[in-house]
Amino acid sequence: MNLTDRMPILLERRRIMRRAILSSGLDLSIALAIGKETNLLPLIYSFTNPSCLHYIGTDAKSCLEAFPTKSPGFLVCSDELVDSDGFSLAKAFKTKHPRTKILLFCTGPQADARVTNADWIDGIFYIQEAFEGKGVLQQAVIAAAGGHRYRSERIRAQCETSSDLQLKERDYQILNCLADGMNNREISATLQISEETAKTYTKRLLGNLGAKNRLHAVVLGLRFGLTAITK
Repeated sequence: MNLTDRMPILLERRRIMRRAILSSGLDLSIALAIGKETNLLPLIYSFTNPSCLHYIGTDAKSCLEAFPTKSPGFLVCSDELVDSDGFSLAKAFKTKHPRTKILLFCTGPQADARVTNADWIDGIFYIQEAFEGKGVLQQAVIAAAGGHRYRSERIRAQCETSSDLQLKERDYQILNCLADGMNNREISATLQISEETAKTYTKRLLGNLGAKNRLHAVVLGLRFGLTAITK
């Protein structure tokens, strides 16, 4: 596939992004904390000038240590990092450097459920959207520079679906237990509740999700990014 004709578009997006940052008064310095090195190079080429990159790494600890006092203009991080996750890094970084604009991209087929209430993150999108040439990174930078919160179309769709479900904290706990393949007795032991209570909570979860059975609940949970299979 010949992609040469896309170059003018990419260059124009870079120019617009640079103007947006300069007009906002933000520092042009950028930090990249990306869990997979293979995702670093494409992102580096997305910025106007690689010299703006004052930190490039794969873990949260070194990223925080790289900015003891001075705040970078932007932190771009992935949801998965070597020693932590992007949501936790974003929260810690925002607390330490409240002026920094933070953009997070999701690497899996479904975003973490925290995208629905991660108000401390200025922009969230999927890495696939950035690589598909949809300009989501540039859109996120421009929106954040203007003081607005950005969520890509796919992220907004997930947030709307998740908010409609109206799950409670106990529902998430039950769903995670189901994703780990637990039965009522095992859920009871894990959450320190009676087996009857575990059965009642599970039934309520199925109703809230509109699931036909436990397996269907797990499938829906994975689809909406509400849980993950860890075992």
